[in-house]
Amino acid sequence: MTRTAVIAGVGPGLGESLAERFAAEGYAVGLLARSESYLDDLAERIDEQSPGTALAVPTDLADPLTIDAAFEEVRESLGAVDVLVNHASAATWEGVREQDAETFRRALAVGPEAALHCSKAVVDEMATGDGGTIIFTGATTSQRGREGALGFSAAKFACRGMAQSMARELGPEGIHVAHVVIDGQILPPDGVPDNRDPVSFLDPDAIANSYWSLVEQDVETMTHEVHVTNGTQSIEFL
Repeated sequence: MTRTAVIAGVGPGLGESLAERFAAEGYAVGLLARSESYLDDLAERIDEQSPGTALAVPTDLADPLTIDAAFEEVRESLGAVDVLVNHASAATWEGVREQDAETFRRALAVGPEAALHCSKAVVDEMATGDGGTIIFTGATTSQRGREGALGFSAAKFACRGMAQSMARELGPEGIHVAHVVIDGQILPPDGVPDNRDPVSFLDPDAIANSYWSLVEQDVETMTHEVHVTNGTQSIEFL
């Protein structure tokens, strides 16, 4: 039976690599993000190049009603969700003086609030079925607040706390909850910027392999937190 993964917050870079990695393993992948044309193109490419399939589901992850509708569409088209990746982020890089209430609220809405709504949409079916995996995408600032990034730091701290709480609650029910700390800059889709050493960037395809390794783990040996770095080349090395 085909298994189903949902990537909540797909875009060029790591989100795209995650979708392609799961499809390469034969999964049916639900692609959730706002850009319909981008999702359609990505789904078509995955269908052409992978053993798995993809379903484009245009979704405003700041809107709980839209999230509910998206998961209903995924269930109707692909079946019950086995893997959820809470990957969305919408924070601006602003300090306390520049940060306004509206953009701060959006950072929380697209980050931890969207992760809450997406997780609530799948946990019951995972618990009553064969279990499942929920993964949160974190960052260095999930553990150490960054200057000039108030909304991003707040959202990522919140997601890490959610992941820890959910892991304790849901682990006994056979649901593996994990948090991935991406400690460094991810290689941009358009390549290495001028005057930068390529080895200072993280390869999104390699990061996606780390997510897949979490899904493959036995329920008795569930890793909760993974730090992904490129060793001493990482400018954010913890």
